[in-house]
Amino acid sequence: MDPSSPHWHSRTEAPLVVQKSETIHWDDTTDVLVVGLGGAGVCAALEALEQNVQVAAVDRFCGGGATAMSGGVYYGGGGTEQQQKAGFEDTPEEMYNYLKLEAQDVVSEDTLREFCTSSSDNLKWLEKYGVEFSAALCPVKTSYPSDKYFLYYSGNELQPAYSSQAKPAPRGHRAVGKGLSGPNFFTPLKESALTRGLKLYSYSEVRRLVLDQDKKIIGVELLKLPENPKAMGRLAKINRKFSSTLTLLSPKRALKLAREADAILEKNGERILIGVSKSVILSAGGFSHNRDMVAYHAPKYINAAPLGSIGCNGSGIRLGQSVGSRVERMDNISAWLNILPPSAFAKGIIVNGLGERIVSEDCYGAKIGYHVVEDNNGRAFIILDRKLYWQAMRQALPGPGKLFRTQCAPALLSLLFGATKAKTVEELAVKCKMQPDRLKDSIEHYNRAIEGKESTRFAKHVDYLSPLVDASFYALDISVTSKTYFFPTISLGGLAVAENTGQVISIDGGTIPKLYAAGRNAIGVASNTYVSGLSISDCVFSGRRAGRYASVESASQDSKTEHL
Repeated sequence: MDPSSPHWHSRTEAPLVVQKSETIHWDDTTDVLVVGLGGAGVCAALEALEQNVQVAAVDRFCGGGATAMSGGVYYGGGGTEQQQKAGFEDTPEEMYNYLKLEAQDVVSEDTLREFCTSSSDNLKWLEKYGVEFSAALCPVKTSYPSDKYFLYYSGNELQPAYSSQAKPAPRGHRAVGKGLSGPNFFTPLKESALTRGLKLYSYSEVRRLVLDQDKKIIGVELLKLPENPKAMGRLAKINRKFSSTLTLLSPKRALKLAREADAILEKNGERILIGVSKSVILSAGGFSHNRDMVAYHAPKYINAAPLGSIGCNGSGIRLGQSVGSRVERMDNISAWLNILPPSAFAKGIIVNGLGERIVSEDCYGAKIGYHVVEDNNGRAFIILDRKLYWQAMRQALPGPGKLFRTQCAPALLSLLFGATKAKTVEELAVKCKMQPDRLKDSIEHYNRAIEGKESTRFAKHVDYLSPLVDASFYALDISVTSKTYFFPTISLGGLAVAENTGQVISIDGGTIPKLYAAGRNAIGVASNTYVSGLSISDCVFSGRRAGRYASVESASQDSKTEHL
């Protein structure tokens, strides 16, 4: 695909090709240019700065991207200092055994092993630049720990189907901070990069790559907001609004804000050219907030809520494609149905639109979301009896140590406004347009399996086993189209890259000189499926790799084509 395609759906333009590169007037020059200063971009910049080269970065706002909006969780293991202090033994091999189940064949075995082996050292590298972690272990399974805890089981490690194949260990390392601690993760890295000499073009957007007569990258053209306090203030305000809970719950509001931001830059921005002597690194995030791209590449997810920053519009991916880069897994979207807490939700069963149980309820939310969308047409319900319903209600009420915005509020919304109630299972099935016999069979089998009378169809931890016998019965709509259950999504596909360097691969299988990609612009460890913290740890891993090789002039030569 190229900018002439009707499915391009991007402000990214076709490259500017100059016939005599020596005559071009550059407004600025640098050795390495980073496009998008989020988690991957800032790690790439820091690594490149460590190689003693000039580094500049271009960002739609002032940096941070989806990383600064996130929970600030780094998925790390293999025996980190925090794991050891918490009393857990973990090895790179056990981390590999687990992540192999999640990543499968999205990366080579060698790359996944390197990812696991370097995990602890990468965490120490983050600490060197000011990110603070803690060994305070969360005592319960949760989608995100409260402010008391910063180490937790952030994936499927404890789920029986996984724990039988890989020794469990808590690997979710949350940056120390209150609430969502993404800013606590990103800000120290940005400040460190600026201190070391990073030049940041804020409120700017790379519109196209600049090529010489041989079609080699020699720079970029960007739309930059000049010193305009009023326009900058308006953009900063839009960015703050975009990060709010209200925007998170309203894709229409997100789209409106994005269009307002685009219009401000379009009206006030000026085009400038930056020459690049060594390499360009694409690290501008995914495309969850480009709904036209989602509709084209992953239409099953168009009704789910997009998660990410205002800059997650696919521009970095399109920049790569504009010069012939190959993309992979663009239809792969991670859809999160996080039902823990409240723990009572996981004690019920999840059924599809027919009433058939479809997944182990104590799985990580992305696995649940995958089965709901990919295998069951996006339609699903949590089935509870009266005891579990009121237990969930009590657990969802605000209180000390609870995260209201991300956990209590979504659960309460579903319990109060998304629940269908009936005196019998058959009546509940009819109300929800399920097949009564199938829902009845699902519940009866679940109850018999708890009693040990049958083998379970979907095993889960004993802590989440509770027979459904206490009439009345409730069905909570968790379908992708539900208006009462938050169903957030992020894109996982992107540019194919050489796994030894991060250099971008072309459609014909070679590598594109001077072009690298990292984070959600690129295929990486997190591109198959997702557990909390895996994207950020992949940003660190792939960002450092890209920054390291992009800084070496010889890296512009064609490298091995083995790719992620």
